[in-house]
Amino acid sequence: MHPQRKPQDGAPAAPAAGPSPGIDDRYAELLRRHIDDPDVIHQLGVFARRMYLSKTLGHFEIYRQVADLPGDVVECGVFKGESLLNFARFMEILNPGDRGKAVIGFDHFRGLRDLTAADGTAAHVGNTEGGWNPADFAPTLMQLIDLFHADSFVPQKPRIRIVDGDIRETAPRFAEDNPGLRISLLHLDCDLYEPTLAALQAFYPRLVTGGIVLLDEYGLAEWPGESRAVEEYFDGHPPRIEKLGWLTAPGGWFVKE
Repeated sequence: MHPQRKPQDGAPAAPAAGPSPGIDDRYAELLRRHIDDPDVIHQLGVFARRMYLSKTLGHFEIYRQVADLPGDVVECGVFKGESLLNFARFMEILNPGDRGKAVIGFDHFRGLRDLTAADGTAAHVGNTEGGWNPADFAPTLMQLIDLFHADSFVPQKPRIRIVDGDIRETAPRFAEDNPGLRISLLHLDCDLYEPTLAALQAFYPRLVTGGIVLLDEYGLAEWPGESRAVEEYFDGHPPRIEKLGWLTAPGGWFVKE
């Protein structure tokens, strides 16, 4: 589930996250007061809302389960890069000596495109053509990735790779061009039916036994496309999908047996 963000390309505004929409603005105002203080980088946690920290902790719980498995983290649907960078940070913390592991992110950074009937009509959450467009932030994300690499244990060995383009095209091509690819964690956050199905078709066969598929919008009524893609890929009989009970999203996860 996405937090409140500024709409772009004519997309409608998304609803405010949580029961108290004014809280985001109040936190932002406090942050602005200290934005020129270099020490704020070391204190960003004091500005983090509980609900957003909860999702980070949830992602850490999932990553911990695959940290000792071979294979990369593949994320389909990067948006502004929060989970991408967090998975890379977890990797640096838990796998500092394994420089072969990487986080590979797939996105075209143009927002939602080519919605189908399978994606529903819930425009009130930005589920519309051009919604959730991170294009203005993409250059900043690339700079943040460069900073992450400069700050890593082995700066000359990058952890993060971005594959820019339509996932429906880039995922199968990447899998074909990289026959040695093995995946320990497949994070699906495409929001929509077609790219989610394409990602499963390309990458699920590369997921190692014991690896995890993490589904951001599974079971969320406002985003029906992801659930439909998962159930269609598994012919109506998906594996047992579990939930982190303290979070709305990720919507579910399962282990490849």
